[in-house]
Amino acid sequence: MIGKSELRVQCNATPADVKLFRAALTSFLAVFRLNRVFLEDVSLAVGEVLANAVEHASPESEWTDLELFARAEGTEAIVIDIYDRGNFVFRERRDGRGFGLTIVRAIAREVSIDTAEGTRVRMTFSPGNRVLRGRS
Repeated sequence: MIGKSELRVQCNATPADVKLFRAALTSFLAVFRLNRVFLEDVSLAVGEVLANAVEHASPESEWTDLELFARAEGTEAIVIDIYDRGNFVFRERRDGRGFGLTIVRAIAREVSIDTAEGTRVRMTFSPGNRVLRGRS
């Protein structure tokens, strides 16, 4: 496994850009030879946070910047921050909606939300024994 490494991507918070963020993250994590199921879990959690940022960060006519900052710290942890300049809104669940953060919390080892200046969601993932296919 490669030691410490980082990825930073910034662009508009539009639905089309979410695909770009996910593709960049997938490529970044591929070099670490992580288990496919673990990668799918991380992608799902990050996708939920990105979708929330796009949907809730700003009105469609005023897209905000969105930033993804991912760090791999050896085999111990992958930390991913999603930043936007929008205001975080806690909403009650509606039929078939409102499960995004529940999914994220089920997948990530730790989740924190900072709303001091826009919104920053930090997710920490532990590959644990699911890391490094072909190695013990």
